[in-house]
Amino acid sequence: MDIAGNRTLYSIFAARAVGSPDREWLVYERGDGRVFRWTFGEFLDSVHRAANLLRRREIGAGDVINLHLSNHPAYPQLILAASYLGAVVMPTNPASTAAELGYLLDHSESRLIFTESACLAVAREVAAGRPIVVCQTSNSEEAGAPIYEAELAEQSASPPNGSGAADRVIELLYTSGTTAKPKGVMLTNASFVYGAEVFRAGSGLRPEDRHLIALPLFHAGAQCHALWPSLVADATVAILSRFSASRYFEQAIAYDCTMAALFAAALRMLLNQPARPADRAHRLRNVTFAQNLTAAQYAEWHRRFGAPLQQIWGMTETCGLPLMSPLVGERNLLAMGRVVLGYEARVVDEAGRDVAAGETGELIVRGTPGRSLMAGYLRNPAATAATLRRLDDGTWLFSGDTVRADGDGFVYFVDRGRDLIKRAGENVSSTEVEGVILDCPGVLDACVVGVPDPVRDEAVVAFVVRKPDADLTADAVRVFCAARLAPFKVPERVDFVDALPRTSVGKIQKQVVRDWLRNR
Repeated sequence: MDIAGNRTLYSIFAARAVGSPDREWLVYERGDGRVFRWTFGEFLDSVHRAANLLRRREIGAGDVINLHLSNHPAYPQLILAASYLGAVVMPTNPASTAAELGYLLDHSESRLIFTESACLAVAREVAAGRPIVVCQTSNSEEAGAPIYEAELAEQSASPPNGSGAADRVIELLYTSGTTAKPKGVMLTNASFVYGAEVFRAGSGLRPEDRHLIALPLFHAGAQCHALWPSLVADATVAILSRFSASRYFEQAIAYDCTMAALFAAALRMLLNQPARPADRAHRLRNVTFAQNLTAAQYAEWHRRFGAPLQQIWGMTETCGLPLMSPLVGERNLLAMGRVVLGYEARVVDEAGRDVAAGETGELIVRGTPGRSLMAGYLRNPAATAATLRRLDDGTWLFSGDTVRADGDGFVYFVDRGRDLIKRAGENVSSTEVEGVILDCPGVLDACVVGVPDPVRDEAVVAFVVRKPDADLTADAVRVFCAARLAPFKVPERVDFVDALPRTSVGKIQKQVVRDWLRNR
């Protein structure tokens, strides 16, 4: 079932702007508290200005630009401009170190960097001749750096020639996996539109809704279950510069929001806040989220906040959300959800055979690469072939997640089979962290695992074997990591052991390591 057609993100937005030019579309609360608003017509003009800005800087079809900044209107402006031009946007986490950002810039072959003042030093360190444009996050301007808002104002609001198409890749979203280096997930206009349509139907999103977006826009989550579904549904959005647990419901009230997208760690942070009058004074009628809470936390959430929760499951590679809690009837929030219209999923054993209800296996999803699934991993055919596999009945994406399904079709998460650690909504590759620790002077061997954390989903824990006679402390390992990794990847705990358990072929037995932690 192809529900994307020949549409692009740009063509959908342009149609909305022509139909309702004076209707407010986007509200943006900047980090300094200033609020900016755009109608559909005004924002379409800004998209055309962004397209002309890119053209002036010689960005055309197939060229890659980097967005290295916190939530900002530049995200939808430049992504929609790329959708129109046929260019590609590569967002990155503003917490990335120079080494991390440098790898992504080089691997993606990015030609232009958009960043903010707080990230400018890191961007300059690895720019390697790439031009840098600074997006304003306050009224102060960075000396010697071109300012995005000023450059935008200089451009014409008439669109230049564009070559956007449904099957063109318009974003590279890098995701951690089984290898130390992130993989560039290639997503097309069609895959964004397809995923947005699935979410719109599965969440009941409608034109009168306003979506509160506090998740980071450099992640697939904020885009795929908030921003682009709102566009497809003809709804409006309020974008916050960052998530604030202390102000979240006040912001929901201030911007009259009815829908929101979060993750489990953020829900727990909100539950940990002191009770306030705003807790139930909002109009939120549905809050989608990923990753489980406990049954007691679900009960407390609904008692205190009265905002219905809907659990979802998806990957950057699926773009859409193949599993969602049902809108009608028992939502069963202890499960990730059930398969939604537009996707097909199975639970299979190592041989690819379906397992019985209640038995564990790997979750796989059927789809069409470049439309309902990613087009593949950039310049990584081996990883693409391992994830997107052609079977007798079509192409299936092998998620790596171990799950079980009950007789009613609800799917329950069991374990993450690709050594990914989920920390406060961020994906952390354990092998990436291990690789950094192994470079630390005095380290002989290392293993990194995730363990449950009551607030941040999982904590990053490292087990380290010292070299003989090495004088190495846990603090020294953490300091070494902090200089080379984003803060959320740095181990919160470092334990020293005499040796790590390995199989006969030398693979670390991570389950044994996790058992050590439980026993301790």
